[in-house]
Amino acid sequence: MNIIENGKMNFEALKKATEKPELYEISTHKFWDDPHIAKQMLRAHLNPEIDAASKTRTTIDLETKFIIKSTGMNNNMSVIDLGCGPGLYVDEFARTGANVIGVDLSANSIEYAKRNIQIGNKKVSFCEMNYLDMDYEDVFDVATLIYYDFCALNIQDQSRLLHKVHKALKQGGQFVLDVFTEYQQSDMSQSVDFENGGFWSNQPYWICKSAFMFSEPKVECFQYAIIDETGTMKLIRVFHRLFSLNEIQDLLAKHGFKVEKVFNNLKGQPLESDSNTYGIVASKI
Repeated sequence: MNIIENGKMNFEALKKATEKPELYEISTHKFWDDPHIAKQMLRAHLNPEIDAASKTRTTIDLETKFIIKSTGMNNNMSVIDLGCGPGLYVDEFARTGANVIGVDLSANSIEYAKRNIQIGNKKVSFCEMNYLDMDYEDVFDVATLIYYDFCALNIQDQSRLLHKVHKALKQGGQFVLDVFTEYQQSDMSQSVDFENGGFWSNQPYWICKSAFMFSEPKVECFQYAIIDETGTMKLIRVFHRLFSLNEIQDLLAKHGFKVEKVFNNLKGQPLESDSNTYGIVASKI
């Protein structure tokens, strides 16, 4: 999309930078395929001090300990980590002796994981793949989907993924995930900034950041309009479905899962009535 046509500003195109999109309107740019952004994402994944592409190192340690304990993960089990990034959770799960597969769409992250996590460990493997396309059947004892990935999927893809996970798990297998709750809500705002090279590009660009809320279903949207010196504009949108406890329990039940335990988060902290997140352990029935 270009905001300059025949030497003039295309205001209709520029309006897209600040307008509220349709619910689940797709981005104009697949940012995970961009070589520069992929490097920035990996750098964010590997920074142990920030909650960005991955959670902090402290949080990862607490969550992996909880997940391992709550699922009884051991060397007789097979585990799949969906949206594994550079394999930080896989690395910890593998210490139980379990066979662990990490799946992620990012070639950059998978290459890092193969070089740094898989090497020397015959019970660990990584697959560059959209987990919506996986086709395992009765293979895994545990499946994990961490860092609210489930909330970023649209309604159709949520159902598609639950079908895939159910098929991939053995009878009684456990599905561990975290989701945002209806009490999670970011400030609805807009800001415009200039960056002389940064996360989105190594070239100068203007960026308009917007946050929007949808009510039915309750979904928050973060939109990033990146405009370079040629007038090319990329619109990147991230949606998060916000669930009530009944909604997520009913959705899981509809796809053949029984919710066994619900926590404040995947650290295993006790559930509070106004928690912003849920950590869920469900089983295939």
